[in-house]
Amino acid sequence: MNSNIKNIIFDWGGVLIDVTMDKFMAECNAVGISLRENEITGTHKAGFFLEYELGKISDEELRNELRRRAGRDITDSELDRIWNTMIEKVPEEKLELLYELRNKYNLYILSNTNGIHWDNVAPEVFRYKGLGINDFFKKVFLSHKMHLAKPDREIYIKTLAEAGIKAEETLFIDDSPINCNAAQTVGINAVHYIPGEDLSKIFK
Repeated sequence: MNSNIKNIIFDWGGVLIDVTMDKFMAECNAVGISLRENEITGTHKAGFFLEYELGKISDEELRNELRRRAGRDITDSELDRIWNTMIEKVPEEKLELLYELRNKYNLYILSNTNGIHWDNVAPEVFRYKGLGINDFFKKVFLSHKMHLAKPDREIYIKTLAEAGIKAEETLFIDDSPINCNAAQTVGINAVHYIPGEDLSKIFK
């Protein structure tokens, strides 16, 4: 790895935390929620779910849209449970990697995500050796808080500025080649990570 690197920005879903759609889609089908997987995954999503990821639509508006698609009333807690079934866990070997890296680099998260996922899942999945999310990362940058989403160049520019870090001293790791390419346009070093591979190899 480039010896000039002082900062590492991780994507969350697909890089640090496992994301699987099969269970989520099955849960939606079970309660009659009509969804296409490409509406809510990938870099090219648009419409309602992109608006939610950008923080332009509230958690309650998302729940109401899911109820509308189901054609019946479903409690908030049940909808949140279903919505979060696509998010699994951060594998222990990745937590151990973060545990080691935090003493060598400034660590950050930059994620296209939403309130229900982040608020319900993130506080729990980074608990490790008595530490929590704020012990691992200097700061997290979330699309629904920033009202920007990858691969928009502006989200990378704003992240660098708010973190007070230099692009040439920063490594960005994402599971989307498009997002990596966009980061490189502002001078950030980027690595495309393929989910399931050994993340630690990047640092050897």
